[in-house]
Amino acid sequence: MKDYANNEIKINGCYGCAYAKHKFSIPCGMVYENEYLTISQDWELPINGWIVICPKRHIEKFDELTDEERNIVFKFVGLTTKYLKQIGISEYFSVEMEERKNIHFHISIIPKHSWMKEISSSWMDNIGAFTDYAKANLRTKKNFKDIETTVKKLSKLLKNEK
Repeated sequence: MKDYANNEIKINGCYGCAYAKHKFSIPCGMVYENEYLTISQDWELPINGWIVICPKRHIEKFDELTDEERNIVFKFVGLTTKYLKQIGISEYFSVEMEERKNIHFHISIIPKHSWMKEISSSWMDNIGAFTDYAKANLRTKKNFKDIETTVKKLSKLLKNEK
């Protein structure tokens, strides 16, 4: 796998588990972690504010979360979108849960940036177009700096949450 800045990440096994165990990092660093979850910029996509919340325990499906884990995960989905709005990343977001065989379950918080409207007016039908555009056009030093700034601000806002 390559991270959003095009650096190669090689691990054996589950990337979600490896990230939770600090076996690799991404250029902007981790936003937040506690005993239940990690919060980070999307590892692969250079879209500022595309945040991934991942339980530390390896699961593949949403219904495998315990009640406590689910409550904590959704608390942080709410806090993260609130703070991303406060920082000025976007006013609107899509929140997607990813379940796939042999893939660590995670939730993506996806900002609806104005440049996305220029590509397509239909959000879910064209998410692939947005990610393709980002991979082709947003791997720039300025965008990496913007991502780093967002991560630092979000990390500072989340640091005292439990």
